[in-house]
Amino acid sequence: MVRHVQAVKYAIFRGYIRLPTWPTMNIFVLDCKNPKHLKLTAVEKFRILSIDGGGLRGVVPLTILKKVEEKIAPKKIWEYFDLIAGTSTGGLITCAITLKLPDQPGSKYTLNDIMEVYKNRGKEIFPPKGFLSGLLHKVTNLVNPSFSDKGIAKVFGDVLGNATMNDCLKPILVSTYDLSNNIPLFFKSNESKYDEKLNAKLYDICRATSAGPTYLPSYEFVYPKNQREENPNRNCIDGGVYVNNPAMAALAEFSKNHGYYQPATMDDADIDYNQVFVLSIGTGTYSCPIPAKQSKNAGELYWAKAISDIMMRGVNRTTDYEMKEMMVDGNYLRLNIEIDSDAHSNMADSSASTTDYLIGATEAQIINNVNKMAQLDSFLKKSK
Repeated sequence: MVRHVQAVKYAIFRGYIRLPTWPTMNIFVLDCKNPKHLKLTAVEKFRILSIDGGGLRGVVPLTILKKVEEKIAPKKIWEYFDLIAGTSTGGLITCAITLKLPDQPGSKYTLNDIMEVYKNRGKEIFPPKGFLSGLLHKVTNLVNPSFSDKGIAKVFGDVLGNATMNDCLKPILVSTYDLSNNIPLFFKSNESKYDEKLNAKLYDICRATSAGPTYLPSYEFVYPKNQREENPNRNCIDGGVYVNNPAMAALAEFSKNHGYYQPATMDDADIDYNQVFVLSIGTGTYSCPIPAKQSKNAGELYWAKAISDIMMRGVNRTTDYEMKEMMVDGNYLRLNIEIDSDAHSNMADSSASTTDYLIGATEAQIINNVNKMAQLDSFLKKSK
């Protein structure tokens, strides 16, 4: 037995075995019958949670996640999933649900805590406009972002403090777009864990992924990744401009770096996708058709606002199509709602009426929908 233990230590030292670096639900069995050919065998499945962007419509995925957590009790969302990815508001939710308590086991925030932030502090980020201020607002929007960043800075600062990526209980992936280098940028735990310079503050990550063009100013901060090729002084906008639904990005992350997430697969070129599960949650879709007469005669003022919503819808549905084509039947589930009212489709609407509408629509279309709950039950049963 001592000889076997020494062999294991040697294999770890030489890099033949990488120990798990996160408190995941994965279990590993070590075969020491032949110390020259040590084998680490994974016996658990890999689960990915993906959360779309969508501003204050983040109450939609939070409502769904509360139901998921009810079904997987006593486990919490962060305990059940092995990788959590988010864009924009989904990035904030990702960081908040995985943020650990500073001095004891467990997460700092419950889903109810995060929901209260959206309900009670959304107005600080996107202050409602009165009639006269609304008219002035429309004029100033032509040359300035719709909202100041003072509100979002205060709310995100209060929620996230000085916590960093390595303070998350599970690996995360959050997207943004860097205008300084004109490239997509992903914040990934598998990088921050090995390079302290990439251990970014969650505040910076969430500001970067949430800086929606036309809504909020871009966000500048220093992130020294690939310094030989990239300017570390980043100027970031919302990741939703290219990957509002990060499900495929998360699957690609696991596919390329599966050896990090499941050390038993480190030497495997191929992945058994029968063991990979993805739950993708949207923030609602408003698909009001645009008549040809309107689109043909529309100019910059119209398209400047409409094109961002169109791009996000296109990205969301394209990603859903790709996931369905790639994933094993039953291993992928997409949950989202249809928003049937233009009055409640604005991602920056902080009114109580719109929040109540979105939660009510989620309950009606998902939570109280027998078919959707059957799909969720089937997904959770298979992924356990």
